[in-house]
Amino acid sequence: MRDTGRWRDCEPDALLARWSGFVESCIRGYKGDAEDYFNDLTARDGLERAMRESALAHFPELDDLRRAVLEIDEEFRRILRTDAFPRAPMDEWWNRGIVSYAGARLVEELSQTYGINIDLV
Repeated sequence: MRDTGRWRDCEPDALLARWSGFVESCIRGYKGDAEDYFNDLTARDGLERAMRESALAHFPELDDLRRAVLEIDEEFRRILRTDAFPRAPMDEWWNRGIVSYAGARLVEELSQTYGINIDLV
């Protein structure tokens, strides 16, 4: 994670907490703007990198992390409109989709910038 220029939230617990908090905020109706949304979404990118890292495969904690991520993923998938961004890689479903509903800022920016319409909370 540090190689990507991130200086915080590099530890698995911190990334998991960010992902969980982000999903919770999306379930309630994300109140931030598009830049905040896509920035917060990077927590899932970091977790994916960790789960795929061969150097971490021998740690038993990785299985615990994977289980926790999959639980949170399941919650996120329930509110996700799939394939809103079809150019994102197929295996990055969280980047391909967009929440089905959100606060006014995200709803407005998605419509204006990407032509994507989601429900207003």
